[in-house]
Amino acid sequence: MDQDVTPKETFPENAEPLPEDQPMLYCPVCSLRLEQRKCKLFCTQCGYYMSCADYY
Repeated sequence: MDQDVTPKETFPENAEPLPEDQPMLYCPVCSLRLEQRKCKLFCTQCGYYMSCADYY
């Protein structure tokens, strides 16, 4: 009975990730968060962009 019995964080199985947690919102080149401009996600640091057609 000397085991550490600390409660672990539990998350509902059907929990949706927060929008901030979406990997597609970060630049694959420099990892900066992308800014949304109309139908594009744009990186202000390196110039990478993804158009709305690239989302799917």
